[in-house]
Amino acid sequence: MKEGGVFIVSSNEIFIAHYRKEDDVIQTVKEHLIETSRLAGKYANKVGMKSWGELIGLLHDLGKQTELFNSYIKSQTALLDKGDKNYMEPIQWKGKVDHSSIGAQYIYQLEKIDERIRSIISLIIKSHHGGLIDCLTPDGNNLLHEKMQKAETIERLIEAVNNLDDELKSLIDKLTNEDLVTPLKNNLDRIKKFKDDKTTFYMFGLLIKYLFSCLIDADRQDTADFQMPMGKTRRLNSEYIDWTTLIERLENYISKFQIRNKIDSLRTEISNSCKIAAKANNDIFQLTVPTGGGKTLSSLRFALHHAKENKMDRIIYVVPFNTIIDQNAQEIRDILETNEEFGTVVLEHHSNLTEDEETPTTKLLSENWDAPIIFTSMVQLLDTLFAGGTRSVRRMHQLANSIIIFDEIQTLGVKFIYLFNMAMQFLKEICHSSIVLCTATQPLLDRIEPKSYALNIHSKNRIIKNTNNLYKEFSRTITEDLTKTGGWENEEIVEFVLNKVKEGKSVLIIVNTKNSAMKVTKILNKYSKNVYHLSTSMCPIHRMERLNEMIDKLKRARDGTAEPIICVSTQLMEAGINIDFDVVIRYLAGLDSIVQAAGRCNRNGFMKDKGKVYIVNPKDEKLSRLTDILKGKEVTERILEEYRVLPDRFDNDLLSPKALEKYYEYYFFKRKEGMPYLVKLKEGVQDNIFNLLSINEKSIEAAKYRKQATHITLTQAFDTAAKNYRAIDTYTQGIIVPYNNESKEIISGLCAMYYLEQGYAYLKLAQRHSVNLFHYQIEALCKMEAIYETQKNSGIYYLSEAYYDDAYGLLMESKAVEATIL
Repeated sequence: MKEGGVFIVSSNEIFIAHYRKEDDVIQTVKEHLIETSRLAGKYANKVGMKSWGELIGLLHDLGKQTELFNSYIKSQTALLDKGDKNYMEPIQWKGKVDHSSIGAQYIYQLEKIDERIRSIISLIIKSHHGGLIDCLTPDGNNLLHEKMQKAETIERLIEAVNNLDDELKSLIDKLTNEDLVTPLKNNLDRIKKFKDDKTTFYMFGLLIKYLFSCLIDADRQDTADFQMPMGKTRRLNSEYIDWTTLIERLENYISKFQIRNKIDSLRTEISNSCKIAAKANNDIFQLTVPTGGGKTLSSLRFALHHAKENKMDRIIYVVPFNTIIDQNAQEIRDILETNEEFGTVVLEHHSNLTEDEETPTTKLLSENWDAPIIFTSMVQLLDTLFAGGTRSVRRMHQLANSIIIFDEIQTLGVKFIYLFNMAMQFLKEICHSSIVLCTATQPLLDRIEPKSYALNIHSKNRIIKNTNNLYKEFSRTITEDLTKTGGWENEEIVEFVLNKVKEGKSVLIIVNTKNSAMKVTKILNKYSKNVYHLSTSMCPIHRMERLNEMIDKLKRARDGTAEPIICVSTQLMEAGINIDFDVVIRYLAGLDSIVQAAGRCNRNGFMKDKGKVYIVNPKDEKLSRLTDILKGKEVTERILEEYRVLPDRFDNDLLSPKALEKYYEYYFFKRKEGMPYLVKLKEGVQDNIFNLLSINEKSIEAAKYRKQATHITLTQAFDTAAKNYRAIDTYTQGIIVPYNNESKEIISGLCAMYYLEQGYAYLKLAQRHSVNLFHYQIEALCKMEAIYETQKNSGIYYLSEAYYDDAYGLLMESKAVEATIL
């Protein structure tokens, strides 16, 4: 065996952190602690807490400095023979050698350090393998204090400290004697200006989670660098392209725009307003632009100039649907990346290709948002802030000193509003980030009640000032309410669509469910060959190709060189997609969704007359499980009724800013009880996640009742909150699908993978070739032997070719069965 390339005769005195089998090299615990300390300090320095990060990193694996753990890792890696007296059966001992408690206990008993500081650092170190634990459980158990009294590990703590060499002892002494109080106090002073107790406790919890993220990413990064030295070399030898170069590329692209009509002129004005606004300091901004106003490039212009002005690290685009990632990321990549730089400027993070429980392989291969411009989904962003475990939270520190652009912010679920608003204030105040809320349908996040949980957005930070006039200037459609008692049959909707096609119109139908999309598409296919289906059952590259094909046909249809087309899509089409139909039919939903759908009609203003948007209420669409859509639909019905009586109240436009403001007023009032994210902990016990992550009042009362209210320095129930949190009602996992030759090459590569470096490259490419499935769907496909694991225990899965269709994407029955049914 070698250490750093030198053969070791005896390893009895060497404590092993990791082992690289390919070339028989070990990483010592000392090497791992020192490098993790350096990285964690670097990440924590973004919030002025470098010494905290360094100390946490240095102590996190102190428990590996024991003979018990050393015997375990040697047994696990076959460095000990089964006949050796110290051999420990790896399967039998897996998860039973507690090394995370030892570093936590070391700092917890160090009385020279402030008690609250000791508790925070102990919590982070104790939690670094499974995710943040509850400090105080719902039944009043002071869990952190209890775990710090674990006798078994206290005995091994003494051994671990005795096994430290002089250099590590010196580093630990230096860091434990540093001023840890001032960095914490500086951040707490910023937090306390919010006055409200729940808010301050909640933000304090986010600060703890931020430090936890620093440790997790540092630990994972150093482990990956050891296991994949080629990857480390590439990472250290590559630098981000500077903001000045990217600005020059964008400005050069913008300078070539031609102003062909009034819409183009208005888009230029919006873009120029964004460039001017970029000179501001970091803050929370609103960019409210009508659909088709060019907000993708305008927001990029703001972000690039703002990043240079404020010396920021990265730009993160957060979008509601993967489809928007596909199209917008490609648009920006075409502008900012040269061929040689492909993938180094713009990183797309669509889905979780690995299971919730990480495997050793996926721990090393997961993304950590290390790029200048990131495109990701709202689900991934919310998971980064609120999910349990360690996979998502490792990215949280990358949100610091960044510009975070929320495209189509109106899609944020109501239950997240308190959590989201206060998290954005935290990112602005503590992490020195800027937040940009982009949409044509700006929700009233700054006007919710109580005011203490509303976003603080200064009027000067509304990038577009006179939005009412701008919306009138942008008017390109007429909306008709065609809802009727009893609703529309599918055949009636199809007949209506076909009549519009006979008039020479291309038609987009946006429905609320995948089931509706497939039903209507199948009926339309009986009458037309120019029907397209679009849903999240198709992988991103598949959707992108279909979109590009439709865009080309729509242009040719306008020129008279092609027939009109029909597209049936779920709501993924209604926001942020740059496509232009003559007619849009929207199934009844929230008014914000209808406004967004209208943005796909006469988008560029080229039609002689205004485009037509029709609202219909289908008879058989089932929305009982889609609460947000159902409640939005109910409020829209109220707006439609009021419009029929008093259209003047809404400027005689169903989709006017006044109508939308009234919609949000009704909608938020109707759903205000759910804004803190209500949860049922057990029979008869209800709470909310905002409370669990802040004061945690009910747990404190339970602790007092049990007479366990002593030693409570931290109150947050992190683990309970995480277990009850869902970014979407049911979690999904990405499955790689065999859409085209590139997809199949990725699957083959992952199946044949030998070196982890290969896996990293393939997994990055696989984002665009994956479909997210619910776990019950995965289980069903497993039973049908339709999905397979790339390698044993890799946690990465791919789909059989028989279950992927060129028209509909992933099928829950094989194409052979589907053909028989049809």
